[in-house]
Amino acid sequence: MEGVVTMQPVGIGVVGAGGFGAFAMAAFQEMPEVRVVAVQDADPARARSAAEAHGARFCETYENLLAVPEVEVVYLATPPAHHGPAALQALEAGRHVWVEKPFALTPEEAEAVVRLARERGLRVGTNYVLRFNPIYRLARELLESRVLGELREMTLENCATDEKLPPDHWFWDLQVSGGIFVEHGVHFFDIAGVLSGAQGEWTYSQVWARPPHGNLDRVLAVTRYGSVPAFFYHSFDRPYRVERTEFRLACDLGDITVHGWMPLALTLEGAVDREGLARLEEVAARPALEMGSGRRAPVQATLAFLDGYEGEARRCQGRWIDREVTHRVRLTVACREEKMVVYGRAIQAGAADFVRAVRDPGYQPLVTPEAILASLRVAHDAATRAVRLV
Repeated sequence: MEGVVTMQPVGIGVVGAGGFGAFAMAAFQEMPEVRVVAVQDADPARARSAAEAHGARFCETYENLLAVPEVEVVYLATPPAHHGPAALQALEAGRHVWVEKPFALTPEEAEAVVRLARERGLRVGTNYVLRFNPIYRLARELLESRVLGELREMTLENCATDEKLPPDHWFWDLQVSGGIFVEHGVHFFDIAGVLSGAQGEWTYSQVWARPPHGNLDRVLAVTRYGSVPAFFYHSFDRPYRVERTEFRLACDLGDITVHGWMPLALTLEGAVDREGLARLEEVAARPALEMGSGRRAPVQATLAFLDGYEGEARRCQGRWIDREVTHRVRLTVACREEKMVVYGRAIQAGAADFVRAVRDPGYQPLVTPEAILASLRVAHDAATRAVRLV
């Protein structure tokens, strides 16, 4: 299977045992590649409970955790302002570091971490979980196949909930989270680079403040990835039950739309030639999609024929290019499992890819320091150079 390497499990010290840290530890528990050996949290009782649940050592302080000999990798699941300083401290202690996004609050902070890691011969990475999502991996495959021609534009609409984000939550504090672009949007700046095969550049951004507290709850960025313009809108202002995220990828002959912030479905609609049709028929027949590191996600797919063309009707033109197509089709692909199952397995695939790089100095992980820095620069530019509106 893809990415499977036999090795001794890597010892992970988990820093941050809150909601997401606990979710990640549950995913680690099911992995043969890693084992949780130590846990530390700002809340000692929470850390102790998590350590007992995973058969790990409870550490009262971060320094205590770094002193545990079995800790080879430090996993940081703490608020973003902690990431850069804690990563530097772990590297100084001779530990590899895997960080929840964002990798750091600023590019300068991130560059310092990457520089020290290289000096010490250690690995650093971040949990860009969307790279291991089966739907995004399929979207990239379809784009690379040119089944709908070239990618021309990308638009993300991410309308998220704020039901668990009261006005005083650290998420709204720019000094702690970096704001929506850095804390959350960096995921999508990164996956846009993966989909387009180009490095992103900031062009323009706006943010909106919510009265009376002034929390920045809606943001918009205009960017470009090579010759492909990309638009990103994020809001944290909806009830959970009406959250919506769609990433539309506009191509020469149609569109690919990825549904969900942790996607479980994809829709392709457009005109194809015989070769393109055969490729989509093969995709529709797959029982599962690859996620990397030996993980797969079972899916179901349908390919609908919306129209067929014969003779001169097959001829069409766009961008002054003559083309010949035989069918207009709609492909739908959906995961058979629930979101949190797919999410947990994507964490496992990402963690397994990172620890493979820890064990094998010659292996380049899918999330490189260069990719981390590129996405963080776009996010930081969008956050710090935005026009503020009320």
